[in-house]
Order: sequence, then C-alpha cells, then structure tokens
Amino acid sequence: MAIPVHPDPSAGEALPPEPHRLRVLAGACGTGIGLGLIRSDFGVLGHEMVAQTWIPESDLGALAALNMVGYLLGCVHQAQLKGKAQLLRSLRLALLVAVVSLWLGAAQSGEVGEGGLRVLAGWSAGHLMSGLPALALAGIAARHQRQAVVVVMGGGALVALLGASAVAWLAPVSAAGAWMVLAAFATVLSLPTFWLIAQGRRRLQAMQLGAQEQQVAIADQGLVAVRWPPLIALLCGFVLTGAALVPMALYEPIVASTRIGLNAAMSSASFSAMGLGGLVGSSVLLVVPRAWSTALLLPAVTLLGGVGAWIYATTRSAEFLLLAAFLIGCWSIMMSSLTLDRLPDLVPAEWQRRCWAIFTTLNGLGFVIISMGTRSLAVSSLQTVLWLGVLLIGCVLLAQLLQIGGRFRSTRPS
Repeated sequence: MAIPVHPDPSAGEALPPEPHRLRVLAGACGTGIGLGLIRSDFGVLGHEMVAQTWIPESDLGALAALNMVGYLLGCVHQAQLKGKAQLLRSLRLALLVAVVSLWLGAAQSGEVGEGGLRVLAGWSAGHLMSGLPALALAGIAARHQRQAVVVVMGGGALVALLGASAVAWLAPVSAAGAWMVLAAFATVLSLPTFWLIAQGRRRLQAMQLGAQEQQVAIADQGLVAVRWPPLIALLCGFVLTGAALVPMALYEPIVASTRIGLNAAMSSASFSAMGLGGLVGSSVLLVVPRAWSTALLLPAVTLLGGVGAWIYATTRSAEFLLLAAFLIGCWSIMMSSLTLDRLPDLVPAEWQRRCWAIFTTLNGLGFVIISMGTRSLAVSSLQTVLWLGVLLIGCVLLAQLLQIGGRFRSTRPS
C-alpha cells in the first residue's frame, strides 16, 4: 500500500495520535543527509581532495557526475516501489548506505573506489530525497501541510550550510578529516531518521486491515482524480528548474575567476551565500499565510529566481555575485518545497510518493542534460550559458503560470 499523506477514515479503526512535529523534524534530518551532506557538500569535499592530491582536478567533475548518476538511479528505483513495506526497506538500506559511504570516504580508495562510493552515496540520496518526505508528512492536516513540507525540505539547506561550516572550522586542510566531520554529522542525523522509519513500520501494521479495500478504490478512481493539465505543467516547471540551476551550480567558479577575478575562497563564499539563501527561503515560507495559494506562489517565487539569474548573467562585482547566489539559493529551495506542497491538489494521496519520485528523477535529469550540453559552450562562450539560465527560468515561469489553472479543483482534504 502506498503512503497516504492524509489518513483514510474508512480504513478501519482510527490510529492513535502520533507526534507529527517530531516526524517532520526527523524527515528534515533525512533530507539533510541526502540533499545537504551528500549532494551539496561534496563540492566542498571535492576541493579538499584536490588540494590534498587525493584526486587530480580533472577527476572532480567525473566524480560529481557519478554522484548525480547514483542520485538518478535512486530516484528511479524509488519510483518503481509500489508498497509501503518496500518503501520502508529501501529507506533503511539507503540510510545505512549513506552513513557508511561517508565514513569510507575518509580513506583513499583510488579512482575506482572513489567512483563507486559516489554512485552509492548518490543512490542513497536519491532514495532519501524522493521517498522520505511522504513518510514524514503522512497524517499532516491540510492546514499545516505547507509548513511541514518547508521544514522537511529546508532541512537540506540548513544541514548543507552547517556541514560546510563545520568542515571549514574543524578540518580546513584535511580531506580525511572533512569526510569524518560529515560522516559524524550523518551518523547523528540518522538516529531520528531511523526512528521515523520505525514509526512508519508501526503504522503499516496498524493499517493492514483496510489495505485491500483502499487499493480497489485507488485502482477504480485514481486516474479520474488526477488533474492532468496542471500536473504536466508543474512537472515541466520542475524539470526546467533543475536545468536552470546549471549555470550557478556548475560554472560559478569560472564566472568568479575569469569575469570578476575572485580567488577560490571568495568562490566558496558564494556557495555559502547560496546555502544561506535556501535557509532564508525556507524561513520565509514558514510565515507566509496559508491563505496565499501555493499555485500562485510558484510563479511569484520564479520571478525571484529570474532576478537572481539576470544579476548573475550581468554582474561584474563580487557583491552582486553573492546577491545572485543568495537569490538563486532562495528560489531553488522554495521551488522544491512549493512543488511538493502543490501535489496534493493535483493527485490522490496514494499517488503522491511515486509522483514526487518521478518529479525528482526528471529534475535531476534536466540538470544532467544541460550540464553535459553546455560543457564545450562554457569554454567558448560562457556568457551564452549564463543567458541560457535566464531563458530557462523564463520557461519555468511560463509553466508555473499554466499550472495555476487547476488550483480551484483540489483533491486535498480540507
């Protein structure tokens, strides 16, 4: 049985109340491991590995690509899981692999070993990012849904910022020490995440009596309940969001050094500004009134990202580079949170986990396609790549305007 975001009162005896706030915070810890430590903070560790001659600089991009390949594999695998029991088993295994791969990163393992670890770590991050939010958000009342989503997704931004700061403070010149700092961080965060998975297992046992009847209802009514036009527009916007992140996430060091003349330390500061932007964006969404429709917030937030991309494409100063990084970081985490919050308006609760797994898979695929397609262009015409980012966000805005059409017909319980 897939995970419902809202409990079904017809599924037998009512479940006892659970500490929803604790489950949401535990979900934030899990996304912190997947998004914050494995995906975001690898850039910091990669530069340490190059500086300590663990790997040549030419291999850094290949390892980052393998990390993303593993992430896509994890998302695809998560999308294929059809039952809650399979989900819980996959999340337990992914969490264990994530922690172990970070500890093993502290030992030099050669080209093959490093590549294998990056694929395994990325695979675990894909499972955590695409499967864990549904588990953390199960049973959340609709009026608290957006705040809960923001906390879960904002955990990635917060942990990324804390992890990078901890590495800079505790292990500034040691690649092995940097890996151990992040591994210790992941070990601590894994404890509440394992508790969340155990809670999911208890809920599974309590809900098994009504499972067959609910599955029949899903098979008969699921396709009818889907709002396909706005769902497809929302998916296109999220895919293009991943693609539009490429100029900042991949080519920022080139922009900082060749166009502005910044050193490596200042370039790292812009990545920190991007993480800070994600944290601030999550905080802003926490206080936005629920009466403000998520469907309308999506294009408004996209305009913020467009401003950041335009500044990034035109700036010649360090201050505006930091501002662009901050705005793009703010936009990216808000887009992820709002997209996940929009899904209950468009698909039945039982479909939301697999739907989110598909969204995250295609978002990562959009990033990979644009990054591969612009590699040679970044050398010969960097400015073209920067304007491409602006154009892609313009396409995101168009998609978000199209998804507004389904906002008045919601499948979300009141």
